[in-house]
Amino acid sequence: MRTKSRARRGAASRSVPVSTGLLPIALAAVLISACGGTPVTPSPSSSLSVGQWSGTTAQGGAVTFTVSPEETLTTLAVEYNFNGCSGSQTFTNLNIPTAPSVTCVPGPCSGSVSSYRAFAHSTGTPGAGPSMAINGLFLPGGRASGLVTFRDYPICGTAAGVEWAATRR
Repeated sequence: MRTKSRARRGAASRSVPVSTGLLPIALAAVLISACGGTPVTPSPSSSLSVGQWSGTTAQGGAVTFTVSPEETLTTLAVEYNFNGCSGSQTFTNLNIPTAPSVTCVPGPCSGSVSSYRAFAHSTGTPGAGPSMAINGLFLPGGRASGLVTFRDYPICGTAAGVEWAATRR
């Protein structure tokens, strides 16, 4: 029988027996359950991102968005109010994944990295007329936050790095 050392914060290291005979069986069970079957669609309670969200920007404008059961951003609306300009940007029929493209070397990624959820969306071309860019990070407890930048708006200029926060409805 082998032993595997496991240390806990604030506790001394101790050895925990690992049975070599059960390891292949456990691994086979995991592989079998991962293959085939119906894909599991996350529910709002089990996902950091799925659901309808609403909040405000630091400028006092509304931020609303929807993340589908497939964990993709499908709608987004952001109001702005800076330097005498106000209005909103609304986007529908989006298909923006909330799972970032992360490569772990060596792989595979740990569970905490693979459960991470965020999004980014931009419109327009910076330096060539009005543009908007927004990013967001989904946090535990039904919260999300991020930054939005409104760049080169006629007469009003730019509002960069405007913070926003939202909660799941």
